[in-house]
Amino acid sequence: MGVRKIGVTTLPPTGCLPAAITLFGRGSNQCVARLNQDAVFFNAKLNRTSDSLSRLPGLKLVVFDIYQPLFDMITKPADSGFFESRRACCGTGTIETSFLCNVRSIGTCSNASQYVFWDGFHPSEAANEKLAQSLLEQGFDLIS
Repeated sequence: MGVRKIGVTTLPPTGCLPAAITLFGRGSNQCVARLNQDAVFFNAKLNRTSDSLSRLPGLKLVVFDIYQPLFDMITKPADSGFFESRRACCGTGTIETSFLCNVRSIGTCSNASQYVFWDGFHPSEAANEKLAQSLLEQGFDLIS
């Protein structure tokens, strides 16, 4: 039996999601620190558990970090080629929608590629492309 290769992802910076800022930001336009701290705590536990499990024979476990690349896009959007990271393309900045978001929804931006988030929870296609590139770079460990 060969080596079983498994990849898992960390939690994203949940306190920086537009919906989290709207619901828990208390009028601030900043990331909600306590939600991000929870994600960081969970991710640390995930990494420790992964290290323990990786000692098992026949198992190669890789933890893909999605937290830091997305956090960087959110906190320094221009560095990644984005214009907006606090407000979603489909959302107002005060009411974040997701159920009926589409290109024809009222308030949907005209150029989603300039936004880190498509709606209150999900990265835009452009942000997902950058995240995928980061994950691919991290995943080279799986092929070796």
